[in-house]
Amino acid sequence: MKEIAAGAEDLRVRRLRPVVSLTSAGAAVLVAGVVTVATQVGGVPPGGSRLAAADPTVTTSPSPSTSPSASASPTPATGTDSALTAAIKARMGNASSSSYSVVVDVAGRGRVVAINGGRAMLPASTEKLFTTLPLLINHAQDHLVTTIGATSAPRSGVVHGDLVIRTSGDPTLLALDLSALARQVHAAGVRKVTGRLVLAYGNLPFARTRSGWKWSYVPDDIGPLSPFPVRSDTLRTTAWYVAHPTAGNLGVLRARLLAAGVRVVGATTVARSPSITTVLAKHSSGSIGGIVRSTLRNSINFYAEELLNIEGWTPVVNIAKAAGSSGVTTDGSGLSLSDRRTAAGEVALLEYAHTSRAASLMLQSLPTACRTGTLKDEFCNTIGAGQVWAKTGTLDHVKALAGYTTDAKGRWVTFAILTNGDSSTSRAMKSMVSSVLQLRRYAG
Repeated sequence: MKEIAAGAEDLRVRRLRPVVSLTSAGAAVLVAGVVTVATQVGGVPPGGSRLAAADPTVTTSPSPSTSPSASASPTPATGTDSALTAAIKARMGNASSSSYSVVVDVAGRGRVVAINGGRAMLPASTEKLFTTLPLLINHAQDHLVTTIGATSAPRSGVVHGDLVIRTSGDPTLLALDLSALARQVHAAGVRKVTGRLVLAYGNLPFARTRSGWKWSYVPDDIGPLSPFPVRSDTLRTTAWYVAHPTAGNLGVLRARLLAAGVRVVGATTVARSPSITTVLAKHSSGSIGGIVRSTLRNSINFYAEELLNIEGWTPVVNIAKAAGSSGVTTDGSGLSLSDRRTAAGEVALLEYAHTSRAASLMLQSLPTACRTGTLKDEFCNTIGAGQVWAKTGTLDHVKALAGYTTDAKGRWVTFAILTNGDSSTSRAMKSMVSSVLQLRRYAG
């Protein structure tokens, strides 16, 4: 199954491009559409305060002082089920994979299948489970607010100072939202700004890509990352825009302001935390819980990466430790070829989620078999339809499926299946579907 939604799931690469990143904390001035950077000695890169404790490769191994709860990682009551394990092996033997791992826990019964459960594998988009769970637990009801203000109140239609847009990193922001913001500025009585257009980026990073990404992911499969994303940074596909998405998006905002009757005289620049004395316009996203639901159901890589920029690495590392899940991650979407997770670790995370206050939100956010998202065409006309909730993952030669179902006795089942080295990901998916249907019939 090819799982692609507007810049979404886990994808492939074709041709070499140079990668350009803006990583200075100094003042970056956008002149005639070109970013020039004045680096401060000892300056911290944008996002540095958020990411300073994290190496670009983040290892999330269980903390010696932290152990998962008994309900999150049930101890097998009677050991694995040999008959079920044999049935799963028979089905996964048809997956055309060079390696695979399967772990299955049944509530009240314990671990019934453990096939290569501790083997480090490419997780593909199941990595998004780790990225989004902290947000569901702690920030599901929050909204991402984009604000435009001024360094002085307008007088007779003129702001004698700078116009400042304070970004929240909202990955759902669209060009039409910029138009609405521009109209609000005009409605607030502003016709002219004598100073600059300034992007206040806070701690958000400027890096356009992640470690471990193939060179052609940007822009073939995902827009370049930015602290001020607009339409998933797919407004253009030119080499200049791909190298300078922040400058490009600010240029669009300037044009929308002018179209709304607001002329900014000065240059366009960025600053970490410029002051705003007068708020002129605001745009609020939907809830973060809603953004996560779109991210997981449709496997939107760009959303996952921008959400990681917003929350930072620490919550992701901490949630994995709390769940007792080890692994290595270098991005938020699972596109990275450096990411590694285990089936046992993914089951541990899912069980942790199911005992957390975000349990129902996680379930609602996952694709549902033959109903929603990347599973809408899977399990149809079977006993799995509407009864399997799982995150999919696809890369070249990689397939993954991790989530929940119930068995023949109505017991809650948590599972993770990872395949690497697939000659056919569609064939691997068929084997996974067949395996999960076997779990649905399980009564042991």
